[in-house]
Amino acid sequence: MASGPLIPGMNEFDGPRRRVPRVVWWIVIGLAVVAVLIAGAGLMGGVGPLRSLGLVTEDLQPVAYRPTVDERQLQIAVALPPRGLCPDEEVQVTAFERGPRVEVEAQVQRSRTSDCPATGIVGDRLWADVVLNVPLGERQVIRVEDRQPLPRESN
Repeated sequence: MASGPLIPGMNEFDGPRRRVPRVVWWIVIGLAVVAVLIAGAGLMGGVGPLRSLGLVTEDLQPVAYRPTVDERQLQIAVALPPRGLCPDEEVQVTAFERGPRVEVEAQVQRSRTSDCPATGIVGDRLWADVVLNVPLGERQVIRVEDRQPLPRESN
């Protein structure tokens, strides 16, 4: 009998090199394609988990305020953009309570790719509700953008 390795030139513990199976490569490529499709849908269509990539935020100008029955709630009048608002767009008013004043700002988010139908909401202003942490009292309501006080309108 021969003593030594069965195959000349190979040591006892040498073996064929292990490669990554082709199935693993197909799975990695498939996941990469799915990730690119999800990112593309979020950016272009404003849908899916990356929806915020497909949205555009537009600042609106608050023009007046009025108190409501609830002392901690105000209604803020916002000047609408010249193009109007689409039915699916929502105006968001944010209030910052800083000592003797309440500063307000307004924004609207819309999709990058959607066109507003001809039946959009058009007018000079829209009233939106904002809730305060503390009742308004004698505090002054001002715009964040230019620090101008807003006129108070009655109901």
